[in-house]
Amino acid sequence: MEYLEILLQTTLRTLPPILLAALGGMLANRVGILNLGLEGMMLMGSFVGVIVSYYTGSATAAILAAGLSGALLGVVFSLLTIRFRANATVVGVSINMFSLGLTTYLLSILFGTRGSFSSPEIVALQKLELPFLDKIPILRALNGQAITVFIAILAVIVLHYVMYHTPLGLRLRATGFHSMAVTTAGVNVGVIRYGALILSGFLCGIGGVHLSLGQLTMFTENMTNGRGFIAMAATIFGRNTPVGAMLGSLLFGVADAVTRRVQTTGFPSMLVDMIPYVVTVVTLWIVAMNELRKKKARKAA
Repeated sequence: MEYLEILLQTTLRTLPPILLAALGGMLANRVGILNLGLEGMMLMGSFVGVIVSYYTGSATAAILAAGLSGALLGVVFSLLTIRFRANATVVGVSINMFSLGLTTYLLSILFGTRGSFSSPEIVALQKLELPFLDKIPILRALNGQAITVFIAILAVIVLHYVMYHTPLGLRLRATGFHSMAVTTAGVNVGVIRYGALILSGFLCGIGGVHLSLGQLTMFTENMTNGRGFIAMAATIFGRNTPVGAMLGSLLFGVADAVTRRVQTTGFPSMLVDMIPYVVTVVTLWIVAMNELRKKKARKAA
């Protein structure tokens, strides 16, 4: 039981970046647009969060600024893909490259350093302690987690309710499935798509700030390290649903937690670092094989 709690505690600590980005990817997919810029939006949130925390000394301001920086990239992404009809894949990859280059450049310009930036003046995210959880096995793993862990869980609950219990959620789901039907019903499809993509960026930004202020109190170049693409895999695994995205993110969170545990055993580090990405590939392969089996079954029927 104790080992399970430790594993869950480590998993929850690594969960927000993947889960929040997965929810962002889910929103984009639901309106029929593939957002491959999740990685860049997360990275920008990580950087902006550290900068705002350093200059203001406020973790709350850092979270808000990180979310807004991701939302700003969401605005750029939505304008290019919706207004100017640019290829979403190209735009997403461009945002990733832009974020990597800009954060590296600003790190050098603002602080005269390369690679990483840390300072005692950077304020970490608040850790929440809930005394009543101490008496509940397993759930006490939530104690001492950064506030972004609870934000991520709350986001799943809110999005699930909105998507499946409100008219707005119905319109959102219908937009990606049959946008013409939504337009015929008198709903502005463009507004729904803009809103979904901007919210996608906002969630990614908050996920990014967890990396720099929730797990650490520093920024390093390319610190997202492929988590945006893992989040997209979690979205696919979860079939574009909030609860499914959370389950997929938990799977990859467990893989990341196992990686951290194995690193202490002396196992070759390069092989250990492969674990989350191997899990990603295997998961996508299983999903693809399952879809293929279903298609064959439908044709046979």
